[in-house]
Amino acid sequence: MQKALFILSIILIAFTANAQTKTQEADSTSAPLRSISSHLRINGARIHQDARLETLVTSFPKIYYGNPKAGSDKNVYYTKGYRVRVFSGNNQTQSKNLAYQIEKELIEKMPDLDTYVVFKTPNWRLLVGNYRTSEEAYRSLRTLKKEFPARGREMFVIQDEIEIPIE
Repeated sequence: MQKALFILSIILIAFTANAQTKTQEADSTSAPLRSISSHLRINGARIHQDARLETLVTSFPKIYYGNPKAGSDKNVYYTKGYRVRVFSGNNQTQSKNLAYQIEKELIEKMPDLDTYVVFKTPNWRLLVGNYRTSEEAYRSLRTLKKEFPARGREMFVIQDEIEIPIE
């Protein structure tokens, strides 16, 4: 008798879960995407998981799309990556002019590099490259130090938001 009652309760739970799933599928087309665990918590399920798992799932890089510069027709997506910082200075006029001068020298010797002159208060910076891994960035850093030994002491790899072209 207990086995029959147990089997009957499992069948009822399965039918209830199936009906809830179909209702949720109809509702989920208009709802924004959320993590699986938060979705299950909202729908009354109990979840026992390590808190680090939620951190791991939500720590993936955020990717968004757009045009990098006004008037540019190339589409890119932005994500976390690495660049080589070639120059940084905080003297407003001199640093700006020096950043653009160094950028011009870089482009003359290595025209395939992506260069970015950026102002982040209070510094003007010259950044090079869009590298997905630190290994790529360090390889480029070694090449840049060989090509520009006078500037080699102030060059290093930084973590930054990079542009990846959409093809």
